[in-house]
Amino acid sequence: MNAVLDIYDEQRPGAERQLRHRLELPVERMTARDLIQSRIEADVAIHNAVERAHLDGTIAAQDTNREMRNEWLVAPGRVERASNGLRADGPGVEPPHPIKSEPLVAVALEAFARNGFFMIFDGRQIVDLDEVLTVKEDSAVTFLRLVPLVGG
Repeated sequence: MNAVLDIYDEQRPGAERQLRHRLELPVERMTARDLIQSRIEADVAIHNAVERAHLDGTIAAQDTNREMRNEWLVAPGRVERASNGLRADGPGVEPPHPIKSEPLVAVALEAFARNGFFMIFDGRQIVDLDEVLTVKEDSAVTFLRLVPLVGG
C-alpha cells in the first residue's frame, strides 16, 4: 500500500509553511535518510521536467528558475548548475543535461548532520537520519531552513 506524505518548506520558525510536494511513497515506514532522499529526488524530477518542457516549447520561458526562487532544499552547486542546470536559448546552444539527484542527496544528508536545516515530522523534530518514521494518513513533514541574518 502506498502512503502519501505532505512536504512543506518553512524559512524560519513561525513563518508561513508552503506546501512543496505531495509525495506518494511506496512504503509506510522509512528512515529519515530515505525521506530526505525522496524529497531531493522529487525536487530534481520537477526541475528536469520543467527544463524539458522549456526546451520542447511546451511551457513559456518564464521565471521558473528554481535556484532564483530558492525552492531547493539544498541548491545545486555552481559546477552542477553550470554544466546541467542553467538553460541557454538560441541557435547552436547545447541543451543542458538533466541534474542528477545523487550528489544533491549527499549534500542534503551532510547539511542535515550539521543543522543546515531541520526536519519536523508529525510535529516532532527528527535528529537521527536512521530513525524510522511511520507515515499515516494525515502525516506531514516540514523542512525548516534558517535564513542567516543580514550583517551578522
